[in-house]
Amino acid sequence: MKESWQNLIDLIVNPRATFTRLKSNPRWVMAFAAYCFLAIVLAWTTAPLTEQLLHQILLEDGTPIEPAELERKSSFVVLMVPALIVSVISWLVLSAIFTIVARIFRLNKALKFKHIFAAFLHISLIRALIFLVNIAMIPVFRKMEDVETLIDLQVIPGLHMLIGASENIILWTFLSNVHLLSIWQIFIITVAVAVLAGINITKACFTAIIIWLLYVGIEVVFMVTSAT
Repeated sequence: MKESWQNLIDLIVNPRATFTRLKSNPRWVMAFAAYCFLAIVLAWTTAPLTEQLLHQILLEDGTPIEPAELERKSSFVVLMVPALIVSVISWLVLSAIFTIVARIFRLNKALKFKHIFAAFLHISLIRALIFLVNIAMIPVFRKMEDVETLIDLQVIPGLHMLIGASENIILWTFLSNVHLLSIWQIFIITVAVAVLAGINITKACFTAIIIWLLYVGIEVVFMVTSAT
């Protein structure tokens, strides 16, 4: 238990220490509990915004809906459960893929699925924290009545601000993920890959960028699906 808590703390202040411990003892239960807690916080804080977005979409479609039904569909439970399911599936799929890659390229023979799964779970905590920071910044940059699409929820300053409003959701979502905090995430992924796979920092950084792009790709799919 103490080691699991230390892993969460060091993930921010000393990520190398976290992934070094995960390399020998891939604990993930506490990290999953922390992720669930963050998911609850995010779903709860975004519920009013989601209710407004859903109401706006229904108005545009001309679909009548009762207030109680609208509140139910935008409740944090309804929002949290699908997000957790998608997260778990993505961790399992990505862990399986990179376990196979590790075997093909004959990387660290002691590196197994459980190590990679634990690493992905901890890395996802960083992305959840970034989302939380973004949500906390919304009141500073947006008024409630100005939130009309999912795009309006992205307020962390990024490259998307260079193009302004755009109908190209894929391009906009990608550029909105390029900001200072994403560099922090790539750095932590780089440390994880270097420690677990035992490769040099250049190869680790290249792999980290690929992993980061996969995370962004999942978000792009979600945004496109939600928009349609």
